[in-house]
Amino acid sequence: MKNIVKNLLDERTKSIIRSSELYQVFYNRMHSSKLAVRGKRLDICANEIAIYLLQSGKDKYVLRDKICLEIGSGWLLTHSLVFYLLGAKQVFATDVYPLLQPENIFKAVSQSVDWSILDSLSTFEDRDIIDLRLKKLLSLKNLSVEVLKDLGIEYIAPIDLSQKMPTQERIDFIFSKSVLEHVPVDDVVPLLKNLASSLSEDGFMFHLIDLVDHRNRKERPFDFFIYQQEAYSRELQSRWGNRIRRSQWKQIFSNLKHLNYKFVFEWSRKDGDFPEKIDSSIQYTDEEDLRISHIGVVGQLTALPKVKS
Repeated sequence: MKNIVKNLLDERTKSIIRSSELYQVFYNRMHSSKLAVRGKRLDICANEIAIYLLQSGKDKYVLRDKICLEIGSGWLLTHSLVFYLLGAKQVFATDVYPLLQPENIFKAVSQSVDWSILDSLSTFEDRDIIDLRLKKLLSLKNLSVEVLKDLGIEYIAPIDLSQKMPTQERIDFIFSKSVLEHVPVDDVVPLLKNLASSLSEDGFMFHLIDLVDHRNRKERPFDFFIYQQEAYSRELQSRWGNRIRRSQWKQIFSNLKHLNYKFVFEWSRKDGDFPEKIDSSIQYTDEEDLRISHIGVVGQLTALPKVKS
């Protein structure tokens, strides 16, 4: 118990530091620079989107002339750039906080392997068209917010999608990667209801949800199970993860009206140790439910009954 209190006190101190404007400016700049040559390079994001679309059962021209929404677009918008390469008519790149660092976007594009992007995405759009769009990105040394908007990518932050959507138009594709687990528990259902109600008739959504403790995912992936519900604040839910398990996510998606969904994959962590005691507020069915580390969820609207005249 002493260590738990100490960890929470340390986190409060860190929270004060993180909230300072100077820290935010420095951290966002440095973090985005690292991401641009690592996990958020354009070729890596193109590979991810291709895999997710294949797992969703989609094929050629799935995003051509479509309206897309990315939730939690982060510092570089590289997933949104992939939607542009695939021919999206309009992309809304959104975040609950304004994190975008435009000065590092070109690095994420130029440090990528072009043939890898073309190979990944050619299943879903003509290769020559993707190549032309990629060359256009490479010609734009300054990918500012204004330049992105000219490409059809509109950055909107801050915005809380549990309260409102960025457009009144119907959306054809909604995407998030490692975002829904950061949504405080009380906001999850309102958010998903908003998303589902905004889908077009043939639209679909894909969410990769990361279920482990984000504070130390490699060595201690389940440590956040120990905290009592009253001590696990909205801020901690946003930072470390909301602790919703696979069975709970299944129930949440099942309760969304007019939405067909399926889990297209799930991965488990067999190597992590559980804390000595798991708080009673954690809802789970068995040990396997606790160990599920990632799920991929696809959803699309059911056919609504026709109104008799």
